[in-house]
Amino acid sequence: MKQSRVLPTTLLYLQLLLPLRIHTGAQVFPVPGTEDTAHWHHLGWSDLQDAILTASSNNWNIAKNVVFFLGDGMGVVASTAARIYKEQKRHRRSGEEGYLAWERFPHTALLKVYTLNEQIPDSAATATAFFTGSKANQYTLGLDSTVFKNQCVKSLNPCRWQTSILDWAQKAGKHTGFVTTTRVTHATPAALYAHSPNRDWECDTKLGKLGHGCRDIAKQLVENAPGKDVKVILGGGRFPLGASTGIPDKLNCVRGDHRNLTHEWLMHKRAFGYKAEYVQNKQHLMSIDTDKTDNLIGLFSDTNMDYEIDRDKGPSGQPSLANMTSVAIKILSKNRHKGFFLMVEGGRIDHAMHETQPLRAFEEIVAFEDALNTALSMVDLSETLVIVTADHSHVMTINGYAKRGNNILGIGSTPSDIDNLPYTTLMFTNGIAYNHYWNGSKVTRPDVRKENTTQPGYQPLSAVPLGYETHAGEDVAAYAIGPMSHLLHRLHEQSYIAHVMSFAACIGPYKLNCTRPKHH
Repeated sequence: MKQSRVLPTTLLYLQLLLPLRIHTGAQVFPVPGTEDTAHWHHLGWSDLQDAILTASSNNWNIAKNVVFFLGDGMGVVASTAARIYKEQKRHRRSGEEGYLAWERFPHTALLKVYTLNEQIPDSAATATAFFTGSKANQYTLGLDSTVFKNQCVKSLNPCRWQTSILDWAQKAGKHTGFVTTTRVTHATPAALYAHSPNRDWECDTKLGKLGHGCRDIAKQLVENAPGKDVKVILGGGRFPLGASTGIPDKLNCVRGDHRNLTHEWLMHKRAFGYKAEYVQNKQHLMSIDTDKTDNLIGLFSDTNMDYEIDRDKGPSGQPSLANMTSVAIKILSKNRHKGFFLMVEGGRIDHAMHETQPLRAFEEIVAFEDALNTALSMVDLSETLVIVTADHSHVMTINGYAKRGNNILGIGSTPSDIDNLPYTTLMFTNGIAYNHYWNGSKVTRPDVRKENTTQPGYQPLSAVPLGYETHAGEDVAAYAIGPMSHLLHRLHEQSYIAHVMSFAACIGPYKLNCTRPKHH
């Protein structure tokens, strides 16, 4: 593409992102509820100009870089509530008027999240879909439609393996990396590099009889392509990699072969002349000389990293998702000619939702947004495709009817006309806090006015009692900016995302078939 095409595209993105920046300045907003007709007409006109400019300025460049942001469990409801939470927390406005960074991207689509054999998905099959371009069966990683959960023998056949965007990028000469707040062997990152019929087979002791003869996910990361060729690996999960000296419990995946795969990874890289480093806390990560580092692995916890609201933010604590994203881009972007692929996962959004703790989930989403803004400040959007999406949603709902500006973590304005008790704006259709009880004459529920609904561990009422809240099955949103971002334009299958990334970057399945229309 001619260089003269880059400037107008970049200016378009700056204009589209401008509404994000006014939140940080001394902009004066109307008092909620006092906006007059002129306000709404001006807002509508502004959005219309953005739409007209966007429609006439699609970027058909080849994407040298692809950055994929995955908010695990960040459905539309969670994103909406987090948007309000963020604005209310910062005491700027009533909350409903705000935006999260990706909500100002020029292109948006919806994705269908069902898996081949389940209506409601899990994170292994969904990640396989958007990383490989083909849907899979529940609980499986990087395998085709013929392999179901626990079918070890079938999974050993390379003909049933699906290649991923990670593999396509590496074969095109791009540097690759991934960042997550979960274990680096957890479902989403594992779908980038592993072929496993069970997402739980993260270490050798989890294989059991059904997994006899299969390779655990941690081994595949360190020993097999494309995992072993990843330049940057940042997240949690010392236990599966045999790098922990901590005391495990029954929930941890602890190696039985006593191998320290992290040490083996490090020694292997150095043996081949690479300048490789292993870091375990924020200070070590942020002090890395990225100019002199070829390969980096950072494991900041024995299992998943801490929730953002609980994280030790000191030097010896864990880095933020933004910290990890920044370092990853600095290392990967040294590949100036071929570019890079980076996956960034806000993985603990999902866990907080499973525990029906909205505040913790919202703090994870805000941290996820910080990481995205960090990335946007470091890349050239004329040559970098950025996609933000979720793998699935959760069963949280936003109840009616609260007054505008009411605390999103608070209590609605009108009590029930059946039992005359108030209820929180946020509730779950199933989960842990199912506190309905018999008061001697009828089934009733707690009076939420007597509870602190805004504390981090508060769990709103659930309708159906379950020990662990479930995923939901509605479509999720995908947001895109950069080269070929306009390919996200309507309702798509979740597997379509991999095709967009491949076509945009002219790699993988579209390496020889990414011709742009002549009229562009």
